[in-house]
Amino acid sequence: MVKSLPKRSGAGRKPLSRSLRMYQRIAVAFVIGTFLLLLVVLYLSISRATIHVVPNPKLVSTTTAIKVVPNPVAQGDMTGVVVEQTFSQAKAFTLPSDGGTPVPQKSTGLVTLINKTSAPQTLVGNTRLLSNDNATLFRIDNYVTVPANGQIETTVHADQPGTGGDIGPAQFTIPGLPASQQKDIYAVSVDSMTGGLTYVHQLSEQDLNDAVNSLTDEIVNGAKTTLATGVDRNTFPGEAYRIEVLERKSDKQPGTETGSFNVSLSVQVAAVYYSDSLLQKAVAADLTRHLPTGYVMSSINNDGLKVTVDEADAKKNTASLSVYLDGVGVISETADVFAKDRFVGRSAQEVMTLLSASEGVASSNVTFTPFWLKRVPTLKDHITIDIQAPAAP
Repeated sequence: MVKSLPKRSGAGRKPLSRSLRMYQRIAVAFVIGTFLLLLVVLYLSISRATIHVVPNPKLVSTTTAIKVVPNPVAQGDMTGVVVEQTFSQAKAFTLPSDGGTPVPQKSTGLVTLINKTSAPQTLVGNTRLLSNDNATLFRIDNYVTVPANGQIETTVHADQPGTGGDIGPAQFTIPGLPASQQKDIYAVSVDSMTGGLTYVHQLSEQDLNDAVNSLTDEIVNGAKTTLATGVDRNTFPGEAYRIEVLERKSDKQPGTETGSFNVSLSVQVAAVYYSDSLLQKAVAADLTRHLPTGYVMSSINNDGLKVTVDEADAKKNTASLSVYLDGVGVISETADVFAKDRFVGRSAQEVMTLLSASEGVASSNVTFTPFWLKRVPTLKDHITIDIQAPAAP
């Protein structure tokens, strides 16, 4: 007969001991702590702030001294070619008709005297020239000799004052010559005769100055071609000029009642040829040095570069130039105002208030990632400074 075992009281799962319960709590706390730590790490890794800045552009300029010398040694020296020459020219100027008193004058112009014979032909001043339509008579101003089988140009004036002498290009016979010679010795005009009616004004100092400036420009334009002869413009494409009027004369003085006047000038033109790329590079570097601390160059106005020749010596091939250049500078990301420790933990409004105190900042705003953030992260490498294109100064 098998005996049954006695039943033990408290049958089922044995209660955990006190030490096991403590270990269980520690494990749960560790898991929760780890999870919270992961959340903090995740927050720190994705939290970012971008500070967007519209800079206040600052106009900067410089006038740099550049020397053209045969053998550059010092900073600001460069090679080039210096050429100098004196030019003289005379020109007649007519005063405008507006407000003037009309006065008939003798029309004037240029003719070409042609001689198709084998002997030279002398014509005295005042020799008559008759247009082929026999309508208008002109006279030679000066004594001339027309070479055999050649031609010569001379000035003429109408026999009578008035607009009847203002004729277009024409052919002229010379009535004073034998009829047998008139077909071989004659004159032609290419341009119109003018000046039959003059409007008389009181010549002013301004009229003279305007004429001098106009004639100077004309002389200089011609001088540029002459002076550049023999210069290697591929090596020295840049050019600058020094203009000095050595002598000016006028056949009429201010206050004279006249319709026209003559001006003659003697002008000394010095031309300096240089490498424009090297010059721009040197001046741009000097312009950058004039930027305030904490600024960088945003743009350079190369179109506004102006070169002035202060001195020129063609014999020594040296010149002193003053070069003006301007540009726009903007505040740099490395400026003290953008020190990131100033923004850590601050709200967007606080950041914008701080930046508004800087004259280099026109406006600013702050964006956060994720969007629900309200303050700048504590990690400085999670702060981005975005300097945008400046508005025009």
